[in-house]
Amino acid sequence: MRDQQIPTTIADAAVGLLSQFVPGLTADKLQSALYSDAGEKNELLRTRLETAKILHVSIPTIDRMLRDGALSKVTIRGAVRIPQSAIDAILKH
Repeated sequence: MRDQQIPTTIADAAVGLLSQFVPGLTADKLQSALYSDAGEKNELLRTRLETAKILHVSIPTIDRMLRDGALSKVTIRGAVRIPQSAIDAILKH
C-alpha cells in the first residue's frame, strides 16, 4: 500500500488535528508512520500457564522469574502476559 499516498489536503488536515497531541508532526512523518511495517508485527503473548508448560516449570517458578526480572511481562487490564520473545530467550540459554 506504500504506492498510494494520502492526498495532501487530507494529510494536512490530519496533521492540524493531531499536532496538539504530537508536537512536530508533519505530513511526511504522518505518511511514514502510517505506512511503516513496525506497527504490523504483533508479537505472540502467552499466559503464565502456557509459559510454565513451555518451559517445563511450575506457575510459582514463572511468578518468581517475573518478579526477579528473568522474564519480561506485559500487563493488559490486570492480566499478565509473557512475550514469546522472552520465552525464546530463556530457551536459548
